[in-house]
Amino acid sequence: MSEATMCDPKAKVCAYGSHQQASLHTGVLYTAGGQAPHTFCSISPSRRHDPVAIWAHLDPILKVVRERHPQVSILHFFSDGPATQYRQKGNFFYLSTEPYKYGFKEITWNFFEASHGKGAPDGVGGVLKRSADRIVAHGGDIPDAQSLYDKLKSLDTSVELFFVPERDIESKTQVPAIAAVKGTLRIHQAISLTPGQMKYRDISCLCKREEGVLDCPCFNLQEVTLADVPVSSDESPASGKAPDNPRRPAMIEVKHIGEWCVVNYDNEAYPGFIMDAEGHSVKVKCMHRNGINKFHWPSPREDICWYYDWHILCLIPEPQALNKRSVQIEASAWKYVEEQLQK
Repeated sequence: MSEATMCDPKAKVCAYGSHQQASLHTGVLYTAGGQAPHTFCSISPSRRHDPVAIWAHLDPILKVVRERHPQVSILHFFSDGPATQYRQKGNFFYLSTEPYKYGFKEITWNFFEASHGKGAPDGVGGVLKRSADRIVAHGGDIPDAQSLYDKLKSLDTSVELFFVPERDIESKTQVPAIAAVKGTLRIHQAISLTPGQMKYRDISCLCKREEGVLDCPCFNLQEVTLADVPVSSDESPASGKAPDNPRRPAMIEVKHIGEWCVVNYDNEAYPGFIMDAEGHSVKVKCMHRNGINKFHWPSPREDICWYYDWHILCLIPEPQALNKRSVQIEASAWKYVEEQLQK
């Protein structure tokens, strides 16, 4: 399988005088086989720099990779790690869904340490900004993003340009209500080998890449499911489907708001009550464990999160008080919870 690396895609804003601003998303594409690096930049009138906008900017790049390098099946992204753009659950969701639509099979996203990673992609942005400055200095006018794209496109530059209309960003599939990945700010490598699922660790490792293995167990590799992606075979909880469970309905709905449940998160039980339900997502206010079948409300911060429907292990009666601080789940329900967690 061939690989492609997109190094440090960047989101920038460019503006001249009182004219409209334009967003520039720059990067460099490297492909296996000794081919020359390919520099690119997408330009948009939208000033959004969130994951929705990022992947709308990446769409034309992924199309280019697929059309010009059909043998590529593995993508590696390298970038810095701002929590508002790349190192966050929205970007993780798109990472585990969007590339598969273009036929890519394996994806990694690697984050540089803070204040590192400056290089060629920043140079791409610098070249284009200086080119725009020269156009204005010679009497040219750049009133909006379309004009910026048209004028830069007319120049003799090795940077391939793409225009991303604002409607393309607004029409992009929105990130569903998903729980944040634990330890997000420590993540330095995210890996997706299956649609909707992501593996991650605090240190990037490609020690077995030559053997075709990206998910080596090094550095405490962990896994999380981010999207409900239909599969044709095993409809297990790992594939985003609700388990066959006699202690809960086929789907948690609005009518279940106010009922108590147990959330299975990272194979740990969290009792709580349902606050909202929307599609395949359920909002739960959870208690924390302080002993065997002993739980309490966390303080001072409440634990309120959105979970996928299949995270809900079962519905339970309201836990009963053991003392002023702790409660416990009814015995038969707790036995069932333990049995499920041990599978």
